Amino acid sequence: MTQEAKRFKDFRKTIGLTQYQLADALGIKQDLISRYERGVYTIPLDIVKQLYFKYKLNYTWFFHGFGKQQVDEVAKATITTDLKEVLLENNILKEKLRVLEDRFERLDASIEKRLSNLERLKS
Repeated sequence: MTQEAKRFKDFRKTIGLTQYQLADALGIKQDLISRYERGVYTIPLDIVKQLYFKYKLNYTWFFHGFGKQQVDEVAKATITTDLKEVLLENNILKEKLRVLEDRFERLDASIEKRLSNLERLKS
């Protein structure tokens, strides 16, 4: 049994669901839950995502064994705020990159023009 399989089973028990109930909530068959828990099948990422959205599964705990099994609302809010800040910073960096690319194109055009003028003066 893999660590993810063990954590999957532990999480199901923590949220108080049977294999049948969890399977129903995830829209899959109970035998898949059993196979995930025994480590026969690798747990698909879309199943892990559903557990996060429906039951607040903590990704860090699930994949690495650190922290709480479930993300609390404060942590979730902090994660959301941090993600928004990263996305905003990413947009700012994209804009700065666009400005630099524009400057580079103008500089390149200016250099081309000067080289052309030098070539004319030489001949």
